[in-house]
Amino acid sequence: MSRDAAGGGHAPVLAVTGLGVASAGACALAMAMGIGRFAYTPMLPPMLEESGIGLSAAGLIASANFLGYLLGALLATHAAFARRRVGWLRVGLAASALTTAAMALDVGAGGWAAVRLASGLASAFVLVFTSAVVFEVIAREGRPMLGSLLYAGVGIGIAASALLVYVGLEAGASAALLWWSLAGLSVLLAIAPWRSLDRPPGTVPPPHADPGRSAAQRRTLSRLVWSYGCLGFGYVITATFLVVMVRRLPDARALEFWTWAVVGLAGAPSNWLWAKVAARTGSYAAIVAAFALEAIGVALAAAGQGPAALLVGAALLGGTFMAITALGLATARELAPDRPDQTIARMTVAFSLGQIAGPAIGGWLAERSGSFAAPSWLAAAVLLVGAALAAAAARDG
Repeated sequence: MSRDAAGGGHAPVLAVTGLGVASAGACALAMAMGIGRFAYTPMLPPMLEESGIGLSAAGLIASANFLGYLLGALLATHAAFARRRVGWLRVGLAASALTTAAMALDVGAGGWAAVRLASGLASAFVLVFTSAVVFEVIAREGRPMLGSLLYAGVGIGIAASALLVYVGLEAGASAALLWWSLAGLSVLLAIAPWRSLDRPPGTVPPPHADPGRSAAQRRTLSRLVWSYGCLGFGYVITATFLVVMVRRLPDARALEFWTWAVVGLAGAPSNWLWAKVAARTGSYAAIVAAFALEAIGVALAAAGQGPAALLVGAALLGGTFMAITALGLATARELAPDRPDQTIARMTVAFSLGQIAGPAIGGWLAERSGSFAAPSWLAAAVLLVGAALAAAAARDG
């Protein structure tokens, strides 16, 4: 992508730059989030069958990934990393591909937990620094809707990984071969962001001085951060164990693919759709509505004994959790525009704390009770708490 295109003024070049950077960012999130983070969900059933690990161990492995995500978000708040964000973004891309490949190794639950921890750290770096670079460009160009394209990458990655795993299982591939294939796809997706996600010309690092925010603004941001933590806990139990839930039904193999693919397919356009809703109702009202719909989706997955309930639940899950992520980050960035990297990282930390607790608690409850009903109802309740916090933030804002 040329930065020196001659003639024609700057506006056409900036338009191409914004679209190109957002597209490259979508590839980065498809790789590090859609595959590096979420491919564990469709891969969990074959791993359970071939390795003999139980649901509690599977939940702890997932929680290790989210602990790594938390550590990555905390590191990303430091100026030493933010100043060299392009270099660390590339480290995250490389580490995401390598840790996806490392899941093919038979290293047991402890080894997989260590790999997933490193993968989580990498995905946090990719999310925080990709979001910061892309938001910087599209804000300068006055094209905020390109943020929807950025986060569509997560849904695209989820759908692509679901298809790859389904085709591989139909062909008789082992879990190890599937992980190698996912790693190969990750490498292909890393090419565009590796080349394109660089600091745009004329960009300066964000200022370190805080211009001062009112007590109401600080309270609003705090409530938004806590609601983001509720989102992390509320979505992650279903997102981690959804395919395992499906496997207990007849004709599970095809339903496994479609259920998880629907999460990704519903998620890909969700940011654009919810951005349109937010433009009409306001960001906070849109966030509250999305929280409520996600709680319904999680409850449907918990109570569903047939394909229809699971598919509708999957659509509501995929169609909301990434949109809340995008709206929450954009709204928080508006509340604290002086430090975008640190604001995004703070939100990511809260999200991570919920995610760390979710799979471990969910797997333990499911193993003790013999079903995913109890952890799923708990997740739905936490999502409603998140909706209440977002509503309270709206009143303060």
